[in-house]
Amino acid sequence: MAVALRNLLGHLPRTLLTVGAIAVGLASLIFLWSFNEGLHQNMLGNFQRAIIGSVQIHHEGFFQQPELSGYIRNPQKVTEVLEKNGLNDFSRRLESFGLAASDETTEGVMLIGMDPITEPRVTELEKRIGIGRFLQPEDSYSLILGATTANNLRVKLGDQVIIVGYDRYGVMVAESFTLIGIITSGEMGLDRGMALTSLETLQEMVDMPGQVTTFAINIPQKSIDKSVSALKAQLLDESLEIMPWHVMFPVMKEWVTLHNGFLYLFIGVVLFIVVAGELNTLLLSMLERTREFGVFMAIGTTRQEVAALLITEALFIGILGTITGLILGLITVLLTGVTGIDLSILLGSTSRFYVDPLIYPQLELDRLGITISAILIASVAAGLYPAWRASLLQPAEAIRNG
Repeated sequence: MAVALRNLLGHLPRTLLTVGAIAVGLASLIFLWSFNEGLHQNMLGNFQRAIIGSVQIHHEGFFQQPELSGYIRNPQKVTEVLEKNGLNDFSRRLESFGLAASDETTEGVMLIGMDPITEPRVTELEKRIGIGRFLQPEDSYSLILGATTANNLRVKLGDQVIIVGYDRYGVMVAESFTLIGIITSGEMGLDRGMALTSLETLQEMVDMPGQVTTFAINIPQKSIDKSVSALKAQLLDESLEIMPWHVMFPVMKEWVTLHNGFLYLFIGVVLFIVVAGELNTLLLSMLERTREFGVFMAIGTTRQEVAALLITEALFIGILGTITGLILGLITVLLTGVTGIDLSILLGSTSRFYVDPLIYPQLELDRLGITISAILIASVAAGLYPAWRASLLQPAEAIRNG
C-alpha cells in the first residue's frame, strides 16, 4: 500500500488528472440523475394534479366505455373503505360524453360533474383557471371550459352554453349553462375536450341523484401500489376497476422509462471514459516501472503481489475520484435544488407537457449508491489489464530492458 501511494504521489499531475476525470464524470451523473428525478416528479405530479388524480375507481369497464349505465353501484361502500385505509383525499365525480353548443357552433366534450368542496383535495384545477373562477358549492348550472374549447365555441365569461347529452336510460337531455371559468394552463387534455360543472347539477340533469361513476384519489407516489393492492382486496366483490395513473395512461410511464434509458446510456459512456482514462494512466505507469517490477520479483515479490500493487493504485484513484465527485455532485444538487433550473430559457413554455418552468433536482439515494458502485467497479476493472501485464514480466528481462 505504501509503495502504491508513493507511486501515485510521485506522478501527482497525472494522478490528479485521472482523479479529476473520474470526479467530473461522477458529479455529472449525480446531477443528471437528480435533475431527471426532479423533472419526472414535477411532470408526473402535475399530470396527476391536473385532473386524473393518482388513482381512480370505476365500475368494471367504465374507463374504456364511459357510459352512465356503468355507474358505481355502492358508492357508500367505496367511501367507507377509502376512509378506513386513511385515504381521505378523494373526490366523487359523474362523467359522460356530451355536446357543447353556442349560438355559432358545436363541439364534443367529456362532461364531468365534480364536487367543488372535495375536488381541491385531489387536483389543482382551480389554479389552472386563468379567466373567471372555479366551481362553488352554491353554483347551479355553471360551466368551466378549456381555452381552446371556449375559442372554438366563440364564447366568453357569462355567455350561455347549451349542453346536450343522454341520461342513464339513453334519453336525450339538454340544459343551458353559464360559463364561469376558462382553463388557460396550456396543458394537453385540459384546454380542449372537457366541460366541468358541479356534481349535483349533472346528477340532476341526467336524472341520477346521488350516483357517481368515478372516485378520484390523491395518494403519495410511493404509496400508490400498496394502496391499490389493499383497495382491490377490500373491494373484491364490488365489480370495480381500481386503476393507478400509469395503468390509465401508460404512455406517461413509458416516456419516463425511455428517458431513464437514455441516462443509462450516458452512464455507459461515462464509465467507458473512466475506464479508458484510468487504464491509460496505469498502463503508462506500468511501462515506466518495468525495471522496478523486475527488481521486486528478483528479491522475492510474487507475481500476485505485483498485480495487487497496480490494482491497489487503481482502487486508490477510484476512491479519491469518487469522494471528490460525490462532494462536487452534492454541492451542485444542493445549490440547484434551492434555486431551481429554469427550462423556459431554452425551451420556452413547457406547460403543454405538464412541466413547470423551474425544475428542482431531487437526489435519490438508491441511484446514488448504484452510480458510486459502478464508478468504483470501473476503476478497479481499469487496473486489471496493467496488473495482468505486470504479472507476466520476467525479472531478468525486465531489469535489462526497463
